[in-house]
Amino acid sequence: MQAMQTPKWIVLLALGLPVVLAAGCERKAPRLPRYIGGDVLGALTPQALRDAYRTPAFAVRDVQDGRHVALQDTELPPGAAVDDSNLLIYVEGSGDPVTLSRWTMGLLAESPHGFPEQPHRLVVVLLKWGTSHDVVTEHLNRKAQMAGAALLNDILEVHRRRHGARGHASVIGFSAGTRVTQMAFLGTVPEGEDTHPEGLAHADHVVFLGSSISCLDPTPFEEMRGRFLSFINPRDTHYGDRAPFVAPAGEEPRYGKFLTLEPTLRHPNFGASVIGFRHLPTLTRPDQFDALQRAGPRARPALERAFKRVNVPVPADLVPFNVFGDPVANDDGDDYLNLAPNHYVLVGRGPAGRIDGPDFAQYQGPAKEFVTEHVAAAALCGRLYRFDLASRATSAKPLNLPLPFPWAVIRNPGAPAKAPSEGEPTEPVEKRRE
Repeated sequence: MQAMQTPKWIVLLALGLPVVLAAGCERKAPRLPRYIGGDVLGALTPQALRDAYRTPAFAVRDVQDGRHVALQDTELPPGAAVDDSNLLIYVEGSGDPVTLSRWTMGLLAESPHGFPEQPHRLVVVLLKWGTSHDVVTEHLNRKAQMAGAALLNDILEVHRRRHGARGHASVIGFSAGTRVTQMAFLGTVPEGEDTHPEGLAHADHVVFLGSSISCLDPTPFEEMRGRFLSFINPRDTHYGDRAPFVAPAGEEPRYGKFLTLEPTLRHPNFGASVIGFRHLPTLTRPDQFDALQRAGPRARPALERAFKRVNVPVPADLVPFNVFGDPVANDDGDDYLNLAPNHYVLVGRGPAGRIDGPDFAQYQGPAKEFVTEHVAAAALCGRLYRFDLASRATSAKPLNLPLPFPWAVIRNPGAPAKAPSEGEPTEPVEKRRE
């Protein structure tokens, strides 16, 4: 009897199924870390700079009539040569749009301060690590923050390879960007990514603004060339104090606290932005920095070690105003609106980080001066030259009475500010680093 033949399609299925299953179960090859080689050397055009530093935006310092002015990368001709020997890295806060980061970067470029060598030259690059504009989501987005930490490692190493000891690079971390910066210097990066100890040691100074981390957290900046300065703002009691109390940046919320009355505490004295890092000294006068610089050769090494990492207070009169023309003494009641004016004033912006509201127009002058004078001096010079403000906020309220009327809306003392407009990149930092 002739054996019955098996249909060809069954044979093909039997042979192909194991291959399909094996392919489906096969682990994806890990993404290789970025190779830093000769491609980052040589002259840079605007697009070449974006590629070398993996940044969606940067600002360049220009000199006009003896003053420093800021030029955004979108204002430069495509073939322009950009000198990046002096670099300032701005690590964004959670959920920040590029357009509003540009505003802060522009203020830094306009500052009268500069690195010791060729102070008229400066490029401010944006390290954008967030994947969305949702502030709370990005505040807890540890994966994106770790990828941002790896990117900061890359940026500093690229600059070191390009310019060596003759180049200067400092870092400013804002809000959850302080966690990204801390992770970078701790070596907390995604598995398979490289850290660059020589690049981290290449950093001149690191500055924290609105630290969304605990006052007990480590500050791993002993090996870099310059100084670590963390600004203290006792009015930053929402993102700067209460947020790290119940949900530190890059960590899961502390759900157990919600079973107690602890989250109702208005001043838990927990956030580094509000009370400073407990293990660091606090300098409060510019002549203290002068004394450190004047110390003799024998005393200087010990003093440099003791004051390499310091807290510094924000000016006492750096206080925002609301639409009623009243000063906002703290952000205690801002539990769900997430406007946090005392938090965003640290980067020269208004409620919710915006710059187009009538309330911000009342204190735009002091907010801008704080960034150009205090923050820039800390990042570029590793010290402060003053602890006060020359600018004064102007209340829109006609009389110094508690009148419950939004005076700022109808009596705007200044034109609303406008940030440079530009489309936003939507890809996450992991994709941009490939």
